[in-house]
This record gives sequence, structure tokens and C-alpha cells, in this order.
Amino acid sequence: MSWGADRFEELPYRFHLPGEGRWPVVIYLHGSGERGDDGTSHLKNGVETLAGWPCITVAPQCPRGASWGGSWYGGPTPQQEAVAAVAESLAARPNVDGERISVVGFSMGAIGGWELVARHRARFAAFVPIAGDAPVEAMAALQGFPVWAFHGALDAAVPNTNVREAARLGVVAHYTELPGVDHGSWGPALETPHLRAWLLGQRRGGR
Repeated sequence: MSWGADRFEELPYRFHLPGEGRWPVVIYLHGSGERGDDGTSHLKNGVETLAGWPCITVAPQCPRGASWGGSWYGGPTPQQEAVAAVAESLAARPNVDGERISVVGFSMGAIGGWELVARHRARFAAFVPIAGDAPVEAMAALQGFPVWAFHGALDAAVPNTNVREAARLGVVAHYTELPGVDHGSWGPALETPHLRAWLLGQRRGGR
């Protein structure tokens, strides 16, 4: 897999281009264990699957000691704001379909992603949180927005209590609980039939 390297101000990111043309973008926010500055340790746990999809995959790397924000990490962070700025910058590029920029987050990335997408809802087309937690009222901020949440039924690292309740209340319209799966749920989540078509088919302002 061939990855290019770029940065937006202080946030480095890697990207994969599927070829010439104009493509949707999927921004992948990694978990806490992949923080650093080596430019490579975050290229796993799901992002390699996304890089095989017909889209531009963008994978920023969060520095050690920082986070993507969210309820577990004290709210918005500079790195969260930088991701929103990256999305805005990418939307202006000729090979990017600016109406189809989505976010996939795993663990820390999904926890921060709930907040990121709610705060910048108008910028994004869809959100796929995998093993990510947020208060139910925070999830409710994205009611009506295209969200497909995934969580392992046996996840002991990030509880699935809130997303289950949000799904029960209809706050999260699409929720898939993965039976027999623990925290490492990115594989079965991203291999879910129809997810790729659903995610890449969303546009800003859609439902």
C-alpha cells in the first residue's frame, strides 16, 4: 500500500489516492495506542481496509499526550480543530468531492469523532464510530445525521452502554453490535456488507 505524506499546520497526516479522478474522502481517526510522530504506527486497525476502497483515505496522527477530544478527554482539543481544518482544506482541492467527506473513528478516534462531527456537522457527510463512547445527549446532537455506529458486544475497554441506549431511543438510526467481538472491532465493522456503499454514497445535507 502506497501512502503519501502531508501536514496541515502542526498536524501531520498520511493519505492514499485510489488513482486519477475526483473522489470522496474518508478521514480515519485512530485510537490512543497509535499516537506519536513516526508517521506509520497509525496505519493499521482499519485504515488499511479503507485504503482499498474507491476514496481518498486521510489518516492524521495525533501526538503523544494529546487526543482527538470528546467526553473522555475533556472536550475539544487543538487536534480536533485541526482535523476540521484539514477537511475544509481538502474540500477545495480539484480531485476531492467536497460534498462527500466523511469520518471513521476507532476508540479514541470515535470518542473524539462524536464531538468533532457534531461541532462541524455542516462540513461532513457521514460518521462511522467504531468502539466509541459519548453521553447519550451528545449523540443526540447528531440525530438525523448519517451515523452508522459499531461496537463489540464483549468490549471491556470502552463500554457500549450509551450507544445501545441511543440506538434504543432512535438517536442513532444505524447501530450494529458485533456478537462475540471485544474492543478490536474494526475488522468486522469495516467488513460489514453494504457499509462501503452506504458511507461513500452519503453527501452533505443528506440523511
